[in-house]
Amino acid sequence: MKENPIFDRVFREVSRIKQRFFIACLGLALAVALFTGVFAVMGWGSLLRDVGSAIIYPFQWGGDKIGDGVSGFFSYFADLDDLQSQLESVKAENESLKNQLVDAEIMADENAWLYHYLSIKEEREDYTLCAASVISSSSASGEGGDYATELTLNRGSSSGVAAGMPVITPSGLVGVVVEVNLNHCRVMTLLDTSVSVGAVTTRASENGLCEGDYARLHEGNAALKNLPEEADVEVGDIVVTSGRGSVYPYGIPIGRVTEVTANAFVRTTEAAVQPFTDFSDLTQVMIVTKYIHYVDGYENTRGEGS
Repeated sequence: MKENPIFDRVFREVSRIKQRFFIACLGLALAVALFTGVFAVMGWGSLLRDVGSAIIYPFQWGGDKIGDGVSGFFSYFADLDDLQSQLESVKAENESLKNQLVDAEIMADENAWLYHYLSIKEEREDYTLCAASVISSSSASGEGGDYATELTLNRGSSSGVAAGMPVITPSGLVGVVVEVNLNHCRVMTLLDTSVSVGAVTTRASENGLCEGDYARLHEGNAALKNLPEEADVEVGDIVVTSGRGSVYPYGIPIGRVTEVTANAFVRTTEAAVQPFTDFSDLTQVMIVTKYIHYVDGYENTRGEGS
C-alpha cells in the first residue's frame, strides 16, 4: 500500500507538538516545586503563600460571584414559580368567593320572592297561585323600548293554567293569559293595546277602563279611559282592578295617576297611569288560577280559566 506523504507529515507534526507540551508542563511543575522548596528553605514560605493568595483571590472571588449569580438565577425562577402558584391559588379563591356571592344573591332573590308569594297568599286566602318564570318578552313593533307587552311563561295546561287567567306580581297587575299549550303560556300585559281592565280609583271610587295606549307605550304607561267629564280624578290617585268583568278579581293594584286630561269633544276624562309593575324587568310572576270573584255584592268561584 502506497503511503501518503502529507498524512505522514501532519502526524509527525502533531506528535512533536504533544511532546513539546508534555515537556513544558513537566518543566513548569518542576519549576514550581523548586521555587516552593527554595522559598521554604529561605523562610519565605509565608510570602509565597501571600503572593499565591493574591494571585488566586480574583479568580476565587469571581468564581464565588458567578456561583452566587447562578444560584440567584435559579432561585429567581423558583420564587417566580412560587408566586405563580400563589397567584393561581388567589384567583381560584376569588372565583369561589364570586360564585358564593352570586349564589347568595340568587338565594336572597328567591327568599324575597317566596316572602312576597306567602304574603299574597296570606292577604288573599281565596287566591290559588301558580308561580312562573318569564322565558321571553317582547314589545309591540319595538316602539315601547324595554317595556314588555307580551310574555312567554314556563307554565301551561299541565300546571292547571288556562286562557283568561290574570297574571300578577307582588307589585300589582301584569296582564292576562291569552294562549296555552302543555308547558308554556302566552301573556298579554297591561301595556298592550288589546288589553282592557275594569279599574277604579281608591280615593273617589271613579270607575273606568285601564287600557294599553300606543302613545304612552314608550313611557311604560297605560291609560284610564271612559271616565265621565266631571270625574274626580287627581294626579297621585291609586288605581286598582274593579272586579267588573269575568277576568280580574277586585283590588289588584294597577298603578298611580300621573296626568289627567279632559276631552271636550266627547265629554270624557282620561288619565295616564304609571303601573306599579316594572315591565322593563320582569323575571318572575304569579298566575291566579282560582279566586272568589265579588261583583256587585254577589259571590261566585272563578276557576279553571272559565
